[in-house]
Amino acid sequence: MREPLVIDTVMHGVTGITAAFVLRGEKTALVETGPKSSVDHVLTGLEEAGVDALDWIVVTHIHLDHAGAAGTIAARFPEATVAVHGLGAPHLVDPSKLWSSASRIYGDQMDRLWGGIDPLPAERIRIVEDGDKIDLGGRSLQAVETPGHAGHHHAFVDDETGIVFAGDAIGVRLPDVGIVRPATPPPEFGLELAIASIERIRGLGAKELWPTHFGGTSRGFNGLDVDGACDAGIESLRQWAGWVRGGRERSRDLDDVSRYVEDRARTAMEAALDPAGIARLEQTTSYRMNTMGYMRYFDKLEQTTS
Repeated sequence: MREPLVIDTVMHGVTGITAAFVLRGEKTALVETGPKSSVDHVLTGLEEAGVDALDWIVVTHIHLDHAGAAGTIAARFPEATVAVHGLGAPHLVDPSKLWSSASRIYGDQMDRLWGGIDPLPAERIRIVEDGDKIDLGGRSLQAVETPGHAGHHHAFVDDETGIVFAGDAIGVRLPDVGIVRPATPPPEFGLELAIASIERIRGLGAKELWPTHFGGTSRGFNGLDVDGACDAGIESLRQWAGWVRGGRERSRDLDDVSRYVEDRARTAMEAALDPAGIARLEQTTSYRMNTMGYMRYFDKLEQTTS
């Protein structure tokens, strides 16, 4: 059995927070790319692994920490096809709206954090839908529709190992931090969809779950088995939802609610973490960004019920 190779993208100059994965059959696939700002680490990892050709570049979704370097790596490997959800594909061809949307969150830190994004020629892209298989020759990756974190999110199942590349569908669990923090960014986060997607992943019969934040181990989701990881992901989504609701009862100002949520998180599930552990989580999905996603979600709920 050929276990996938984990490449540390060293996103934002920090090790162990965002991974890319190499799968080899008769063909070779790179799953996730990291952002353009750290693409040199991915290219070095591929070189050190002896990968001199890529047939597939597969992204779980198009957020910049997962697919920001797709165009850059595709230019380096002109024989590779990029596999992406149909809703995300247009934004890899013309990333201007994607960049503009992210700029509303990250402001003047965009270039430093993400390094730009190179567009992809449309003919280099294959749109994958729920259930589609990417044939690597002797093994395949099957796409599983998993909205919630984003409407264009897939998990991918490696049929050889039974590993599910979960992207952000379960949440973030860094090996040295040990808790699951949800990833709930605006503008597309949906609580019920996210929980349903975790339950769908639970039902796949996976051997292990490998989140993009971060990597995989022989012990499963960095120490949790599949059921444990799914339980922890759902619990964290519901707990954060309760904190945001509590904050919204006091204020509708994003900064006020974010501070309220941060205070609750640091006295509950994150109480045992040291400042370094919290800082590492903040590099993946922050208190403020998660709160922003929930705020938008609850605002939309109120609009549909009013």
